[in-house]
Amino acid sequence: GVFTDDAGALADSSDGPEGGDENNSVGLDARAVFAPKIGDTQLHLGASAHWRKLNRLEEAPVRYRQRPYLHGTNSRFLATPGLGVGAERHWGVELAGVHGPWWFAGETHWLNADRLLAPSPTFLGGYAEIGYFVSKGDSRPYRNGIFGRTKPKRPVGEGGLGALQVSFRYDHLDLNDAGVLGGEQNGYIGALIWTPIDWVRLNLNYAHLDYTGAALPLSDGDRDYGVDVVGTRIELDV
Repeated sequence: GVFTDDAGALADSSDGPEGGDENNSVGLDARAVFAPKIGDTQLHLGASAHWRKLNRLEEAPVRYRQRPYLHGTNSRFLATPGLGVGAERHWGVELAGVHGPWWFAGETHWLNADRLLAPSPTFLGGYAEIGYFVSKGDSRPYRNGIFGRTKPKRPVGEGGLGALQVSFRYDHLDLNDAGVLGGEQNGYIGALIWTPIDWVRLNLNYAHLDYTGAALPLSDGDRDYGVDVVGTRIELDV
């Protein structure tokens, strides 16, 4: 894939009265997937590479930031200072599988921020997740390199209660490297997912996030602490 900024980002109005169209970043992306099936087990192995030239070094220093699991808040507990980044290089690896009612997935990703006037940091993120369908006969569909939408074997209204699954996840993000201190996060996440009928899904999530060197200090100045997050979501796929 080849990508550039959208027309709105290139407009003068997005940069203020003295702005121009210098926000013209260019990106190249590639991804490969190998998906063998061994007996009743569907496996997924993937790798990706990304390169992005920002082309706006002086006007807009880059910050790498992360909200606490849910994006319903503007608080970023992890955040680097503004960095003069000219380009980014990314690498990622993926491993996943489905076996009957069980499924698992994991990814690891490295991002190298290429700074012209200082050492270039490489940030690390990744997760490992496992899930299980409590409802009989249901499984997580997989096709063409991606997980698909769950279709309940016994949906509500047709003699069943829909598909019910639980999942547990460990999440890690480290924004400390090469003199850049953006903080470190270790997350422990649980989810209950109910799909009563095709096209409708309800989620209940709980996450406990442990921070070391967080960007937001407590009132006493402590930057090492934990945060608890509860979130719900209703999805309609039409």
